[in-house]
Amino acid sequence: MVIKIRFANGSVVSRRAGKNRRFATLAASVLTMVSISCASLAIWRIGTDLEWAGDFVFPNGFLSHWQVWLGVAISVQYAGWRLSRYAKREIAPERELETPAKEAAEARATANV
Repeated sequence: MVIKIRFANGSVVSRRAGKNRRFATLAASVLTMVSISCASLAIWRIGTDLEWAGDFVFPNGFLSHWQVWLGVAISVQYAGWRLSRYAKREIAPERELETPAKEAAEARATANV
């Protein structure tokens, strides 16, 4: 007795540009929120130094300096900006590839008439 097992066709793996676009956009938006959080910690620490705010969550150590939090906020925001540029850049080649293909298909269709 021979049993044949047939699997359905799965998704095709492609090397098209822009397949990480959604993840890059999501990561950029999450990194923006992280940057805002770090900047708010920097402002809180500055307020604590000027005695405008209450005690800071890290009273001593490396994380107790506002310069660290501001540097992290700037770095994380820069990474988010680069990811959003990557996501936008990956959209453009797809559009450029579609246009000549459409024109070639229309030219073939008119030639067959």
